[in-house]
Amino acid sequence: MAEGLPKKGLSKEEILQRLREYSVDDADPYSGRLFTIAFEPGVEELRDVAFEAIKMFAFKNMLDFTEFPSAIRMEKDIIDVAKSLMHGDEEVVGTFTFGGTESVFLAVKAARDKFLLSKGAITIPEIVMPVTGHPCYDKAAEYMGLRVKRVKVDEKSLTADVDAINEAITDNTAMIVGSTPNWPFGTVDPIKDLAEIALDKNIWLHVDACVGGFVLPFMKRLGAKIPDFDFSIEGVSSISLDPHKYAYAPIGASVVLFRKKFYKMFSQYANIRWPGYPIVNPAVLSSRSEASLAAAWAVLHFLGEEGYMELAKRLMNARGRIMKGLEETGYKIMGDPTVIVAFTSEDLNLFRLSDEMAKKGWLFLPQKGIPNMNIPPSVHLTITPIHDQVADLMISDLKACTEAVKRIPPSEAEGLLDIFGTIFGMLVSGEMDLATLGKIFTELEKTLSVYGDRILKTLGIEKGFPKEMALIYELLATLPPEIAELLANYVVIEVFNRGV
Repeated sequence: MAEGLPKKGLSKEEILQRLREYSVDDADPYSGRLFTIAFEPGVEELRDVAFEAIKMFAFKNMLDFTEFPSAIRMEKDIIDVAKSLMHGDEEVVGTFTFGGTESVFLAVKAARDKFLLSKGAITIPEIVMPVTGHPCYDKAAEYMGLRVKRVKVDEKSLTADVDAINEAITDNTAMIVGSTPNWPFGTVDPIKDLAEIALDKNIWLHVDACVGGFVLPFMKRLGAKIPDFDFSIEGVSSISLDPHKYAYAPIGASVVLFRKKFYKMFSQYANIRWPGYPIVNPAVLSSRSEASLAAAWAVLHFLGEEGYMELAKRLMNARGRIMKGLEETGYKIMGDPTVIVAFTSEDLNLFRLSDEMAKKGWLFLPQKGIPNMNIPPSVHLTITPIHDQVADLMISDLKACTEAVKRIPPSEAEGLLDIFGTIFGMLVSGEMDLATLGKIFTELEKTLSVYGDRILKTLGIEKGFPKEMALIYELLATLPPEIAELLANYVVIEVFNRGV
């Protein structure tokens, strides 16, 4: 039975002690040992400023900006900073959101609605993008009734194949997407070339600068070879960029910019038809705490241009030393990295390497690759300024772990996983229609109701996620994506339902 509320409320100290106990297994986001989703500058005073801003505005609701006009003032300032970095003119407008996915949702909705209204008929709009584009576009498409067509990338540069994008466009294409940079490899798509297609065919081009929007402009000023990707290029319709990444704001801060004011009209929601108060929602969520907005505003103004230039220098220095160490250890760097570095190996089990590094306190992101597009498994490293302090130590440990993995023989479980993946690959070949997917879902539900606990125990996750994740990554890599996604959903539901 689920545990309800305590009869008597807990004291402040009891609450804080319980929260400390809950977080005992959490990674330390300030340590510099995370090369994953932690964007840590290594500036302690910055955190103090952000926390004070959060406390000031935590219980103010952005839903009613007439009641709390501070939301309008802070949002305008943040949008103006983003516009300046993206070379936006007076026509460019934007919205503050709680994350890159929400920003993308707004851009997709705007592109979809503009497309359908210009089409004058109901059809299924399409998004055409490189396979390296973020899954949030698939998520937005699933929510809003679009279809995503992912195409191959250039095998050497790992950037968008412009010809493949062009060939995939049809009369139903509502949006094309380029990333600056993409998340898997940190490479920058050729936005100028994509913009030419967008102009020629009158299609919305969205630039996903969620990762690079607040750092690539500063790296460019420092001499980094960063191609243009912003509103200086005619044909760019919208850009998303996240303060909670390389602007180093607390989590829950993103911006989406639109080239024209009327484009933003398509992204908003208004309802004056019900008997209650007038509703105008600039973002997806209605009720939103001003805490994230205030913290982002505070961090941007605390660091200023000089602060961001200095942090970009540290990041570039760390990246250079890490890339040198990777190559010395025998790894191949994938593409031309910016703030994310990905490396691969033909000889080493990279999932095991990530486990070995985790034992030494370093967290990497293993990536399964796409064999039929000649994209091999790899390891993703998100480089941040704090890594300038720890780069040499990390590379030293990496060299030791590389030798350790070489000495580990393949396990029987790995062989079984290969067989498992081959069998499922034969059962699920090519693209599936809804009827086939529905049948698989029904059969999988029956199977998991009988064997679900046994599968969780075999993977070592019946009581939460294990420290060693190699087998899980390998399983997900060997299964057909449709099966892997269903299984991953099942596992996450069970973990959150059971607790850890």
